[in-house]
Amino acid sequence: MGSGTAGTTVGVALGPPVSDEVTAFVEAEAGWRVVGAEGPPRPLLVLADRVLAAAPTVVICDGTPEPAHERELLAQGALDVIGWPADRHRLLQAPARVRAVGGGRPVPTLHVAGAGGGVGTTTVALALAGLLAWPGLRVVAVLGPGAVLAGVPTWQGPGAAEVAALPTAEAAAEVAALCRPAPGLHGLGLLGGLWPGAAIPDTAGWPVDAVVIDRGVAAAPAPAAAFDAAPLPETGSHTGVDVVVVGADVRCHLAAAMQAPVVLVGEGPLAPRQVAALLGRPPAVTLPRSARVARAGALGRVPAALPGRWLRELRRGLPRLLSRSTDARTVGTGPLLGGDEAAGVAGVAGHHGSSASGASGGSDARQDPQGPRS
Repeated sequence: MGSGTAGTTVGVALGPPVSDEVTAFVEAEAGWRVVGAEGPPRPLLVLADRVLAAAPTVVICDGTPEPAHERELLAQGALDVIGWPADRHRLLQAPARVRAVGGGRPVPTLHVAGAGGGVGTTTVALALAGLLAWPGLRVVAVLGPGAVLAGVPTWQGPGAAEVAALPTAEAAAEVAALCRPAPGLHGLGLLGGLWPGAAIPDTAGWPVDAVVIDRGVAAAPAPAAAFDAAPLPETGSHTGVDVVVVGADVRCHLAAAMQAPVVLVGEGPLAPRQVAALLGRPPAVTLPRSARVARAGALGRVPAALPGRWLRELRRGLPRLLSRSTDARTVGTGPLLGGDEAAGVAGVAGHHGSSASGASGGSDARQDPQGPRS
């Protein structure tokens, strides 16, 4: 296993007996994790007998391929054409070649922004990342100062801002080394250092299944004069936002200009109908204020220690929150999750007791299938 790519997830779409031989080889010689051509989780590349659109493809031919056929496959976009078994050791170079051709596949990316400071943007972003990771996906949450809620008081060393300054292929190669595991939730990594005003990283080719980016406070037109409110400082951008988090106050007007689903957190001076009127649409999800949520943040245990009932409300709204196409700069025009992953999330949402217990990590949630009552 000297390739230096141990742990790489690859898909295999071959017929027997070559499929079994190739799987045994890459698992034993390279230490790669073999899944189906479409995952889950999504593979970095696919080993197939033809060029596939799902991911960069290495075409495996039983025996030595004819030169004309090899040229045809390469013209169709094959990363490489391998004659099996004579050229099998060239397979070990395939992951590096994915990076060399420009960063690999686009990664589904969810941009979460808030209509003001303190409305719960980072908590919601981390909760969404945790819900996506819970079925078994590899997810990275890109965070700024709010990383303290996930147990990272001060991000030291290179982080998201430095990754954003790298060429796409180099950035993808650095992410795995820079990410830190989220406490209490396998599959969720944390990448801090996205400071206010920093460039948003391009996630193409990152070795994960999904990325959730905490964009902080989004800028939008100032509140209506009828509310006699001073204009709010423009500390961010609302371009490319997929989910916007608001509180029940006049600042929710900032979300009106954004065509993204809204998460309303807590109660405030405005009644629900007033919030909907300012937004121009009803919130996709309404979450209660909770002492348990505040405690999870104070302990640096978001999202693992969030209460089960709170997470369930967010899970129920996932189809609405994920309905918007993600930022075209990172994932084109496709939806955030494909069919397999969406089915996985839906399956978790259907198991109220067991999934809430695992996601929340609290003893109360394990004991009560209806979740905490705070």
